[in-house]
Amino acid sequence: MKKADKKPQLRACSVCKKPGHNKSRCPEFLASEVKMDNEKIPGVQMFLHDEQIQYRSPHLVDLKKPSDPWSTIEAVAPEISAPSLYDAFMKEEPEAKPEIKFIAPKIITMPILPDDLRTKAKTNNSSRLSAFSSAFSTWRDNHAAKKSLAKMERELQTKLASEKKPEQIIEKEKIQPETTAVPTHYSHINRGRLALNLAWRAAVVALILITPFKANSFYQTVKSTTGQIALDGTQGFMALQDSTSALLQSNLTGAQDSVVIALQKFDSAVKAMNDNYSILQKIAASVPILSGEVQSRQNIITAGQKIALGNTYLIKGIGESQNNSELNLTDRVKILTNHLNAAIPNYESALADMAAVDAGVLPTEYQKTFIDFRVLFTAFLDDLNNLADLGKAVDEIFGGQGLRRYLIVFQNPAEIRPTGGFIGSFAVLDMKDGQIDNIDIPAGGSYDLQGQLDLSVEPPTPLLLSNKRWEFQDANWFADFPSSAENLMRFYRHSRQVTADGVIAINATVLERLLAIMGPVTDAARSVELTSSTALSSIQTVVEEGAEKSANKPKQIISDLAPQFINYIYNAKPESVLPLMNSLADALEQKEIQAYFSDTSAEQIMRDFGWSGQILPTEDNQDYLMVVNANIQGQKSDAEIKQTISHQAIVAEDGSVIDTVVITREHTGNAGDKFYGQTNIDYVRLYVPEGSELISAGGFTWPDEKKFRAPESWTSKDIFLASVEKELGYDAKSGTRLTNEFGKTALGNWLIVQPGETRQIQFTYKLPFKVISDETKADENILQKIVKNDTATSRYQLVVQRQSGSNSEFESQIIYPSPWYPSWNEGVDSTLAQNGMGINKFALINDQVWSLLMKNEKN
Repeated sequence: MKKADKKPQLRACSVCKKPGHNKSRCPEFLASEVKMDNEKIPGVQMFLHDEQIQYRSPHLVDLKKPSDPWSTIEAVAPEISAPSLYDAFMKEEPEAKPEIKFIAPKIITMPILPDDLRTKAKTNNSSRLSAFSSAFSTWRDNHAAKKSLAKMERELQTKLASEKKPEQIIEKEKIQPETTAVPTHYSHINRGRLALNLAWRAAVVALILITPFKANSFYQTVKSTTGQIALDGTQGFMALQDSTSALLQSNLTGAQDSVVIALQKFDSAVKAMNDNYSILQKIAASVPILSGEVQSRQNIITAGQKIALGNTYLIKGIGESQNNSELNLTDRVKILTNHLNAAIPNYESALADMAAVDAGVLPTEYQKTFIDFRVLFTAFLDDLNNLADLGKAVDEIFGGQGLRRYLIVFQNPAEIRPTGGFIGSFAVLDMKDGQIDNIDIPAGGSYDLQGQLDLSVEPPTPLLLSNKRWEFQDANWFADFPSSAENLMRFYRHSRQVTADGVIAINATVLERLLAIMGPVTDAARSVELTSSTALSSIQTVVEEGAEKSANKPKQIISDLAPQFINYIYNAKPESVLPLMNSLADALEQKEIQAYFSDTSAEQIMRDFGWSGQILPTEDNQDYLMVVNANIQGQKSDAEIKQTISHQAIVAEDGSVIDTVVITREHTGNAGDKFYGQTNIDYVRLYVPEGSELISAGGFTWPDEKKFRAPESWTSKDIFLASVEKELGYDAKSGTRLTNEFGKTALGNWLIVQPGETRQIQFTYKLPFKVISDETKADENILQKIVKNDTATSRYQLVVQRQSGSNSEFESQIIYPSPWYPSWNEGVDSTLAQNGMGINKFALINDQVWSLLMKNEKN
């Protein structure tokens, strides 16, 4: 017999004996513990059940003051201009090359000889030529064989001009060893063979010895034809740029025409090389100056020919994949991937040729263009390699190896949850051979699975505010998307008794992106028109107030409109393909789309591309921060929330680091608005480096404990949850929960903001590592690689991840003690200061990395 519903279980405080809170949250207990010092600046206010007390952290910056809280830092230009990331790694011999490991995607670059080194090299070549000529003149004036060599040269010319065979020449003109400088030990060699050897060796010797005298004339000959060859080669490269641009726009005719033009230019350059340099190339092989210039021109031409061949493969692959309408998606991808794999080796060989080119041999007006092209082509090749890897995964993902079933979960960031938003609806998608075999979008949304769920486990404690047991719609509790995806598949399996091969999360903002490209979509049955600016609010109104809600089919509109979007994507016109691809790339980069696949190779590619939504692993000496919000029973109020994350790292003299993070949330909604004007109830988690020590925290507000629901007696603790969230305990003063998750320490607490309010919370903690240590100062290898031996160095790096769906701004300050001063930095919106680095406030739309290198003169 089913037990009657129990009343909510309330805990009684052990101090004041009142229900609704415990000792750690008791105002009377906290009032007796907190010691106030009126002489010091007040800290951030902490709200307990709407009662205000003063809580202070010595490391807290009062952001409420009208003056600049970071006024102690004065921004100045560094003594030596700090190189950009490009400059620091592009030069062959930079003055200082920080050895800092980056989390950001790898940038593949090719070394380019700096202008100053190129000038120096030319000067050295001229000096070498002058010295060589002088030495040869001395030798020629004093060498006893001078007349013999002149005679041998005349005899060689006569012999080469004669129509007689070499044997006959040798037989008629006997050259005595003592008059030819040929060693006597050659006398036993066959006469004919000796004649050939003598002729060849004499020619080589003559060329080598004569070259210094005629070097200037040969050099001028090279220069006289450089313009035309370089012009043809450069124009060929420009045509290749046009070809590549046309490829990206699916303009195959234009791409092919540009390749033809490029090949014609390269052929013209090759002809000029063959006509003018057949003998000169042999001479130049013995003279470094000429050899380098001739080789550079050859490399330019051969690189262009290889790029043209690579483009030809791509053009052919795209054409074959598009022209056959009977091909399915996976077949098209296979064709493209095969041609891409054929093109890449040509591109790689071309890049090697370009890397060996001294741009100084080109006409001045083309030098910068060539250098820019070389850099851009390096990135282009990197992208093509990534696409080739992606092509391997597409076959698996889209059912090329058999039927694949995926959960498509639709997340609404207006009700923020750890992976992007509340899951109000979902779809089950079956793919086979690149085609949609079946798609099922339950009209009741994610709640349709409630009655089918055979799993009864307790939810994470904060979710007791909305439900007694853990269910599918709340399964995306983990900020690490692969973990939430596995949890979603688990709940789906326990509801439908079938498995899935992966999960794809799509935020509602992707709908806005799609409508901006395809234009308005009309739902005639409901007389609703969806545009990029009105779609979300229109769908929200239908879901909450439409006629289908009473029939438990509030998400029917999504099911009805889905075919229109699918048909548009599958039958996109050529002019829409590029905008769609660009928008898709942006959505993936900004975590509006996240994907998880059970197939390990496909999942690894998602991680390599940064599309998996995983919490990034970091090094032991890297600072890390991720702020994760979870709206629980706050309706769609996050649409009206503006959040600012203010971070500060203070480095002590011993190298230890104290971080302070202040989170400001402003509710701009209007009280009483049905969807967006509700009280925002947010469970905040701060992910910081594993092993960080919490010093203080404050400013929190909690939901009324009477609103939490007690789990049913038959529910059990969830093993999966316990394996992810490893309990570390609670902070006695602030009630902050500490857990270990995904190789990070997590700090969790509540913040409630009413419409029209602005509230702040703060966390101060000590990092588990030092950025200044005796080992660092003593490591001469690092010092030699980075700075001069008379300085000590300190390296600080901050990795910040953005929560999918969040609307946050970020700012930071990294402050070092005197006499440390900055040497190099890298990162968006960062500025060097006298004692550290500032990061200006900016919209955090994707993951970021900042690096700072500090120096300290030794006494």
